[in-house]
Amino acid sequence: MSSRPVVLNPACIKTLSAVEARPERSNQHEFNGVSALKNVFGPDRAEFSAQFSVRGESVSDRAKMTWYDAREEHPTRSEYRLYFQNNQVMEHAQEGDNVIIGYDGQGLLHCILIRTGSAEHRPGISQWERC
Repeated sequence: MSSRPVVLNPACIKTLSAVEARPERSNQHEFNGVSALKNVFGPDRAEFSAQFSVRGESVSDRAKMTWYDAREEHPTRSEYRLYFQNNQVMEHAQEGDNVIIGYDGQGLLHCILIRTGSAEHRPGISQWERC
């Protein structure tokens, strides 16, 4: 585990809702997307290998992520989502934790969980925003 934060650019942050943090609540493993994530991933469907980690802890995992428009058959009604495979990091996620998603300098996609109560946690970010 590195004690230095990974610098991500571009990147977005959000506070996890119950549905996003606990997939058994909705039987899903995905984040709803908005324009901030669309600015990171673009308008086209894409698959990525991502590094998942918990800031300040040794918990990490690699998992596949898929960016897609759930309503791609309806061009005027886009609903972007970012699907993630089940992994050790997201199994520990809780409602209220932050998640940062972005690319490092080598082009590797990171999904970093920041626990509620930690010094870097920012509460109440209900929609994705650039960070």
